[in-house]
Amino acid sequence: MNKFLIPFLICILTVSCKSPNDPEVLYADWNTKNKDYFKHMKDSSDYMLYQIPLDRGGHSFYYKILSQGTQSPGNLSDTSWVSINYRGKLITGFVFDQTYQGNSVLNDSSATPQPFRLDVLIKGFAENLKQMKTGEIRRIVLPQELGYGTYFNNTTIPPYSVTIWDLQLLSNYP
Repeated sequence: MNKFLIPFLICILTVSCKSPNDPEVLYADWNTKNKDYFKHMKDSSDYMLYQIPLDRGGHSFYYKILSQGTQSPGNLSDTSWVSINYRGKLITGFVFDQTYQGNSVLNDSSATPQPFRLDVLIKGFAENLKQMKTGEIRRIVLPQELGYGTYFNNTTIPPYSVTIWDLQLLSNYP
């Protein structure tokens, strides 16, 4: 065997193999579970699929209206402020962020609405708020492309996560 072939093969294998600490390797199974979960949302009753136009980034999400709102907040822009209640969880049911403690935000005295400017929120969150009526409560299912993506920052939200949100628009400040 050529004396240069073995070192060459070792070099190629070393460069082409991903480190076991690489998030893509660590979370490969999680990524697959989340993709499968989102793919099978089409089989869920009462959820609507919304496709974001390509000129605004594309991708799609699922939503269902849990409680109707009362009036349209007008044309919200990326610089609009909103006051919202929300609960975010992973496909496992793990709640990673919330503004209320009870089963539903309706009549929950623990609710502490939060103000946000739309351009600081994850894309899928902001996209839904722009469509909602004041007082409306939605459950939204966001793929990682409209949520926290593939970024690994050691938080409670692993990379590649589908996130599920209950979201209530209380008011807006254009």
